[in-house]
Amino acid sequence: MLKNPGKVFRDLLAGPGIVSAPGIYDGISARICEQAGFKAGYLSGAGIATGYLGEPDIGLVNGSDVADVSRRIAVKMNIPFVTDIDTGYGNPLNTVRTVWDLEMAGSAGVQLEDQVAPKRCGHLNGKECIPAEDFAAKVRAAADERIYKETVIIARTDARAVYDLDEALRRAEMYLKAGADVLFIEAPQTMEEIRRITETFKGVPLLTNQVIGGKTPRLTVKEAEEMGYKIIIFPDVMPFCASVMFRRACDKIIETGHSWDCVPDAHDSRELFMTMGMKEWRDKEPLYCTSTVQDGKLF
Repeated sequence: MLKNPGKVFRDLLAGPGIVSAPGIYDGISARICEQAGFKAGYLSGAGIATGYLGEPDIGLVNGSDVADVSRRIAVKMNIPFVTDIDTGYGNPLNTVRTVWDLEMAGSAGVQLEDQVAPKRCGHLNGKECIPAEDFAAKVRAAADERIYKETVIIARTDARAVYDLDEALRRAEMYLKAGADVLFIEAPQTMEEIRRITETFKGVPLLTNQVIGGKTPRLTVKEAEEMGYKIIIFPDVMPFCASVMFRRACDKIIETGHSWDCVPDAHDSRELFMTMGMKEWRDKEPLYCTSTVQDGKLF
């Protein structure tokens, strides 16, 4: 478990280069994120909706769900992650409670957005935004009342989709003044809009969201950094990949009646157990357990 994750994440933001973070949502995705070499993770609200609840990202997740997943992930990760807390699950006071819960659950920071609850994925139609002043109050409450000064507050606006880019920029400026550490202007639709965002907030840490088939133009990590972004997230890749691979494997079993070759290049379950930390647990075992395997073999 990472100590003082907020400071570690802030150090990444203060350092050179862009912070690239895939969307994590459970123990497997968290371990894979770290083992692949990412320096941070993004606990995705859409990932929790799909991977934890088996539901679409339409505001069905609550604060208890998010805190539960965060706690489970934090104990096994040695890199920081920030958590999507949607609208904060209520008014500014509810937002404070949510921030506290996520800090206690091991999150390095939180991202909240100015949509009307129940919210929708930022790349779906049919969204609404609350008044900018009301959301600025949530941001200010989160920033003022966070337990640890290092906890990172990311303010997201969906105003581009609901109104226009000018309104999104106006709101982002308000949220920055209210205490946001990072700005997330969701779903710009052209490269010119991206340039306006990064030029308007030059020197401010900015986050861009790369959703498969989303409304934001496709950017590589290098391109996002060159445009002026500090964080790039890929929130849907792992839950989407999991759903596709799960279905293909199950279809294969239905078709053939066996699982021998339903996972490409998989010989047995040892790789799964090793990926999930088997060696680390077996190394601890002789230190504390009076009865254990003595031959040193993992399998």
